Amino acid sequence: MLVSGTSAAHAQTAMTLADVLNLARERAPQVVSARLALDEARGRLTGASLRAPTNPELVVQTGNRQAPGSRWTDLEVGVTQMLEPGSRRSARMAGANAAIAQGTADIQETTRTVLHAAARAFYRAVHAGERAQLLITAQDVAAAVYAAADRRFRAGDIAVLDVNLARASLARVRAEREATEAMRVDALGDLARVLGIETVAVRGDLAVPQGRELSADLEAALQRPELKVLEAAVQEAEADVQFGRSFGRPDYGLGVRYARESGDHILLGGLTVTLPVFSKGLDVQAIGVAKATRLRAELEAARTRVQIDVRSAFGVYQRRAAAVNILQTDALPGLDENDALTTRSFDVGQLGLPDLLLIRREILDTRFQYLDALLEAAQARADLDASAGILR
Repeated sequence: MLVSGTSAAHAQTAMTLADVLNLARERAPQVVSARLALDEARGRLTGASLRAPTNPELVVQTGNRQAPGSRWTDLEVGVTQMLEPGSRRSARMAGANAAIAQGTADIQETTRTVLHAAARAFYRAVHAGERAQLLITAQDVAAAVYAAADRRFRAGDIAVLDVNLARASLARVRAEREATEAMRVDALGDLARVLGIETVAVRGDLAVPQGRELSADLEAALQRPELKVLEAAVQEAEADVQFGRSFGRPDYGLGVRYARESGDHILLGGLTVTLPVFSKGLDVQAIGVAKATRLRAELEAARTRVQIDVRSAFGVYQRRAAAVNILQTDALPGLDENDALTTRSFDVGQLGLPDLLLIRREILDTRFQYLDALLEAAQARADLDASAGILR
């Protein structure tokens, strides 16, 4: 278990991968923005649900009527409410519901993308922390070797060349440690940006879980949010077609009018009917049909692409996990023992400094390779989870 953070103060609140993913779902700026965008789509449904799409119209007219020997003030007041065919309201609501479905799927797709980035940054931070731990040990050993070389040089056992080699080896390890700290800071910075927080600390390991079934991942990928976005977009385009067709049916309005003429009181009811002779919504229908056709083609292409992504990610993960297993089985056993033996052999003069440094560099590079293989396997697992839509 490793703790990696910006300072010792943050180590107490270091987050595991599960903590990071939960925080990303709740606070990541992109996810929050996507949630707020969904409220806009819900507002559209509120308007689409209205049974009367327009407000009633009030008309008031007044004037004087004059005749020989008489004069009247006439008044006319009328109220008219235009209504639309029920099919038009249904089409509007279907379009609004499809927009809500798109917004919901957008939240899920944004969440998937954010979680993927957060997981990769988390693994990079853990990797840098573990690499730094290796280099701390390597620096201590390199310092001990340099001290031993200097001691043997002063005793006349080795030449100054060996001392210079030991000093250079120590400097390389120290420089690598600083470079690794830079990697760690960079990874933590990326993770903080994804989460939308100022500082972050992490704890965890790069263990590679085993056991994945390609068929299960392929099936899960069919539910990826980006596919749901396109499916909802197709439904919205189909609703646009229905909306356009509704203009082929007449609108109608109901009204009532009161008039006072020459002292007489008149109350009239009225019916207004539009005649869909010229404007029948043909342009809206044509655009909707073309849009739906395009979106269906995009949806089919996206499904194919998703399956390819999953197969590729699955193959990469298998190979990365295999590389870890090879190093665990054939390279790691005996490294600690070899490390101790080479240092002891140098101390007693049985091993020359160049050979010692070469062996120690080989041991350190092997540990680095194993650590890098763990990182690559962990990130490949995150890539596979994202491709299959498991990260959500």
